[in-house]
Amino acid sequence: MCPGMALSHGLTGAGTPPTRLIAEARVTFQPGEGITGIHLTVRGQVPGLDADAFVAAAEDAKKNCPVSQALAGTAITLSAELA
Repeated sequence: MCPGMALSHGLTGAGTPPTRLIAEARVTFQPGEGITGIHLTVRGQVPGLDADAFVAAAEDAKKNCPVSQALAGTAITLSAELA
């Protein structure tokens, strides 16, 4: 999943590499309309990072990954938490 890879890359580049990330995407599809929504869930273990910083990094990854940008017309929501 692109936002998960973008999050891992961003955290590592910021000096806080994750020891574990679990990323999931749930897509809502309506026949005749196509993809109408995507909900991303990311859980991670990141030594040296607090929950607020993790959520901010996940939001940044969601916003800036190429797949999210390509699907900009689709509602994309996010849940992110440290494990």
